[in-house]
Amino acid sequence: MMSGLQDNTSATPNVVCDKCRGVISAFQLCLRESDEVKQAESPLIRQYLVHEVQASGLRGCHFCSIISQALCPVHSERNISQPSGSFITLRFSRMKKSDGSYVTSIDAWLRDSEGERIRNSTIGVVSAFQDQPIPASWSISTSSDATFELAQGWHDECLLNHELCEELRITPASANKSPFPTYLVELVPGGLHLCRAKDHPDRPQYLTLSHRWGGSHIFQLTSKNLDALLSEIHLSDLPKTFQDAILITRKLGYRFIWIDSLCIIQDSKEHWVTESTIMGDIYRGSSCTIAALGATDGDSGCFKTRNPLCFQHCRFELDAGQVAYLTPRHERKSFNYTGYGPEVEPLHERAWVMQEWMLSPRTLHYGTFGLYWECVIASAGGQQPRMETSLSSTKYALQQACTLEITGKMDTSYKPFWRWWSRVISIYNPCGLTYGTDKLVAISGIVRLVESKTGLHSLAGIWKEYLLPELLWYVDGLAVHPKVAYQAPTWSWASLNARVNPGIQDFDYAFDWKAELLEAVVHPAAANGQLLSAYIKIRGPLQRVRWEAVENGYKLRWGEKVARENTADDGIAFLPDVAPDPEQELWALLVVHGAALTTWMNMGLVVAKKDGNREIWVRVGSFRQYDWPTNPTEFFEDGGAETRELVIV
Repeated sequence: MMSGLQDNTSATPNVVCDKCRGVISAFQLCLRESDEVKQAESPLIRQYLVHEVQASGLRGCHFCSIISQALCPVHSERNISQPSGSFITLRFSRMKKSDGSYVTSIDAWLRDSEGERIRNSTIGVVSAFQDQPIPASWSISTSSDATFELAQGWHDECLLNHELCEELRITPASANKSPFPTYLVELVPGGLHLCRAKDHPDRPQYLTLSHRWGGSHIFQLTSKNLDALLSEIHLSDLPKTFQDAILITRKLGYRFIWIDSLCIIQDSKEHWVTESTIMGDIYRGSSCTIAALGATDGDSGCFKTRNPLCFQHCRFELDAGQVAYLTPRHERKSFNYTGYGPEVEPLHERAWVMQEWMLSPRTLHYGTFGLYWECVIASAGGQQPRMETSLSSTKYALQQACTLEITGKMDTSYKPFWRWWSRVISIYNPCGLTYGTDKLVAISGIVRLVESKTGLHSLAGIWKEYLLPELLWYVDGLAVHPKVAYQAPTWSWASLNARVNPGIQDFDYAFDWKAELLEAVVHPAAANGQLLSAYIKIRGPLQRVRWEAVENGYKLRWGEKVARENTADDGIAFLPDVAPDPEQELWALLVVHGAALTTWMNMGLVVAKKDGNREIWVRVGSFRQYDWPTNPTEFFEDGGAETRELVIV
C-alpha cells in the first residue's frame, strides 16, 4: 500500500514454488536412505534455468530468492536475465562431525548453456540462528512504516544510552569559535523554507544529508533565489533524494536539516569557502546524518525496493518433525567499502562523503538493499537489527586517534595513530572528485579535528612531525597523474587518485634516518585546505639509478654493476607512482635504514628533475630493499652516492 512517498508492501516468508517443494522432498528422501550424504556422491536434486529462478524469487518463492541471491542476484523484473540456456544445479550434502552433530548444506553451481561451471556457492542449512527477523525485515521498500520504526528505535537507543556519541556531537571538530552553518532548511507544518541559523540563538539540533549530485540537475541555492527560499521551498521542486530526506527528518521528529546545495550559496565563492572551511564542524554537530548510500544522483532517492526474502532464513521441514532453515547470503554491497567495485555503494565512490561519514556521530545509511545504523559506539542492520557494540568502526577509530598522546617521535605512541591514518588514506584516496582542487579540502574536517586534539600539523596531507616516514607511501598498482588543476605536491599521496599504502609497516626495526628535513612550506589558496603550491627541502644520500621491468613489477639498478640473482643488490624493488618513463633520468634518495634481529631494510624515494630543472625535483615513486643480516648490499655503500640537498615539489 502506497502513502505519499512510502510503500508498506511486505513479502511473505517461507513460501516455496513447486520446484523447490521437489528439492525439499529430495532432501527428505536422501535422509531416509542415509544419515550422511557426501557431496561427491549426492545425486543432482534440481536444475533451474537462471531467468526462471530469478523470476520465481521475485514472485515470492523464498527458496528461489536465496538461490538467486547466491549466484545471480536480481531485485527487479527489469533486471531478470534474458533466456540464454544458463542454468543452476543443486546437490545436497550432510556430514557427521566428531561431536555427533551434522553439517548440512547445498552445493549450488551456475553453469553456461554448455554445462561449463561459472561459479559456485555453498548454501548452509541450519537448525537455528540468531537475530530473528522483525517486521522491517520483510519490507519490500526501505520507506515502509516498519523500517521507520526500526530507524527510530536505533536513534532513540543511541540518544538514551550512548553518552559518548552526544558528547562528540557538541564538541567542535576544529578550533573555530563559531562552527555553525549559515543556513538550515526549516520544516514547518505543511511546508518548509530556508532559515538563517543566527535567527535561532539556541542553536537548534539538526540533521545533515550526505548524498552525491551525480549527473542529475540538483536544485540549488543561489544569490538570485535566496530571498524566495527564505520565504518558501516548494517540495515538488526538489529532487527525490531531498524529498526523501525531508520525510525522514519529519519521521525522526526533527525540525531542521542541512543540505549542501540548499544551504551553501552556489554562485558565491566566498560563501563556499566559508562553509567548506567548517564542513567538518557541520557534520560533527549534526544529531544524525542521513546517508543516501544507494543513490547515484539526486533523482535516485534514499528509499530502495528490494526482495527481502533474499536476505532472510527460509524455514522448511527437513525430516519428520525436524525444522531446518536455508541460510541466505549477505548483501553484496557494504557501507564499509569505498572507491569503485561491485561491493561499493554509489555514495562511497565520492571523496567528499568520507569525512561526512567519519565525522558524523550518528549515521543512518539508506543502502541499495537495506537500512543500516552506525554511531560511534554501535552498529546495526537489516540482517542484524539488534544494536551491537562496534569498536572497530571508522567513527570510533577517529575518536580514539584524537585521544592518543602522540610524542612526535617514532615510538609506541605513533604506531596506533599510523595504523588509523593509513586506513583513512586507503579509504579516501581512491574516491572520485569533480574538482581535483578539492582533494585536500574534502578531508580537511578530519585533519582539523586531529590537529586540534593532538597538536600535530598537516602539510598537504602529511603530518609534519612524521614527515620522513610518511613520505614512503606507495601506490597499490599504478596511478595516473591528474592532468587538470593542482591537487598537491608530488611527495604527498594527495597528488594522486589511487589506493595507497604506508611504506613502513613494521615497527620492530631500529630506524637510522639517513635523510634530514630542512624545510617544509605550503602556500594555501584558501583557509579550507586548498593549496597553491608546496615544497620540502631535504638532505640525504642520492644515487643515480635506472629501472628494469621484471615479472612482478620493477627493480632498480645502478652504475655498471650486474647484480647476481637472489642477492641483496638484486632485490631493490622500485614502486613507481605512475607507469615509468624509459626516457626519464632517475635518482634514488635513501631516507631510512632499518635493522632487526633477523633482517635489515633500506627505503627511500625515487626522484627526477622537474622539466630538466637542476634545482627542482619531483617524486616519481619509492624503493625498498630487504635481506638477511648475512647478505650485505653495495647499494649506497660503493661510493657512487653523494649527499645532496633537494627541493621537491
